[in-house]
Amino acid sequence: MTRSTTLQKVLFSSTIAAGIAVVAPQDADAALGDQTLRQGMSHSDVTELQKQLKEKGHFTYSEATGYFGHITRDAVRSYQRANNLQVDGIAGPQTLGSLVGKSASSSTNQASGSNASAGSTSSVMRIGSRGNNVTNLQSELRSLGYFNQSPTGYYGTVTRDAVREYQRANNLAVDGIAGPATQGSLNSGGSAASSGSNSSSSTSNSQASASHSSSASAVMRVGSRGNNVTNLQTELRSLGYFNQSPTGYFGTVTQESVRAFQRANGLAVDGVAGPATQAKLNDNPAAVNKNETTTNNGHSTQNTSTATPGGSVSGIVAEAQKHVGTPYAWGGTSPSGFDCSGFIQYVMSQNGVSVPRTAAAQWSAGTSVSSPQVGDIVFFETYKPGPSHNGIYLGNNKFIHAGSSNGIVVQDMNNSYWAPRYLGAKRVH
Repeated sequence: MTRSTTLQKVLFSSTIAAGIAVVAPQDADAALGDQTLRQGMSHSDVTELQKQLKEKGHFTYSEATGYFGHITRDAVRSYQRANNLQVDGIAGPQTLGSLVGKSASSSTNQASGSNASAGSTSSVMRIGSRGNNVTNLQSELRSLGYFNQSPTGYYGTVTRDAVREYQRANNLAVDGIAGPATQGSLNSGGSAASSGSNSSSSTSNSQASASHSSSASAVMRVGSRGNNVTNLQTELRSLGYFNQSPTGYFGTVTQESVRAFQRANGLAVDGVAGPATQAKLNDNPAAVNKNETTTNNGHSTQNTSTATPGGSVSGIVAEAQKHVGTPYAWGGTSPSGFDCSGFIQYVMSQNGVSVPRTAAAQWSAGTSVSSPQVGDIVFFETYKPGPSHNGIYLGNNKFIHAGSSNGIVVQDMNNSYWAPRYLGAKRVH
């Protein structure tokens, strides 16, 4: 996004000087304890912090503003001093844990007691939890296709949403808390995230795969791991559909590669490597035709990007995911710091796609699509009318973007903040 006008800068500087600012909601759910809060931040979590401090008599301003200025800093210091905490004016894990009682584990997944396995479960985990138990939980959820980031050991809103999805799919109480019932279900082998199956393949494909059933591996889908996935990726790479080194993990990049292969070989396009798809891989499959040409307004053009969606799309997604954790920087266009449109421009340029600099210009440059596919740009209306924020769609209602509070992160488009602000999707590759 472009810098504000001189007048906006003056007004913003004036409010900063007073230690307060009224700002538009930021890009995350209000979930106090999800991140460390400090002076200079604007976030819905700051609003919750101010409300908590006000209830306890430490925040004296008339209303919660969502901006962490010197008034909020002094309120945090006052609370820390009164509760024998380190007095630094920063709302970190200890301060937030004390403030909202996150260290107490009184709430559990009680509604699904029949699924609990008390002997095999760890302590209850919820937003704000940290440690190896959280890392293990995230690894389990990732293996089943619910958590699509590297484990961090911190239980934030992304982990909560992944837990909710798992609970919903496994008939558990959907509360986003990893209590005994949820952990027991995970330990006893919960169901993987559903992304369809190859059962919808045509009869002829099913018959063709019969002779290969003895050599076909188990069905592979998002969340699968192991040598079978490595072999699948190697096969797809040899045919030009997978343009990375095999990893042994079936993520969204592999899913798109499988879809591209299925599309080119007359199979049901579901992104799941089932019997029909694996049989076709073993039986003279069609490779990507990099020399195929198409006509564009009467001109013959080499169809290298659109004819190989497994390559261009996977490259876009892979490049984007490389930068998870990169900090947000207003006007940033490099791996040292990105803003939303700068991130889009950089990722696309690394894959040979040229796009304009701002979110509004990128909206105008793209081709509208009725529903986003992996690699498309999704747009949102945030602090002003029209497209003012964007990210790259990863599938399963997830997108990756440069958030002003957390930097490059993956979030759910259906959460309470993003869903009502969604404008549409554009394709630029």
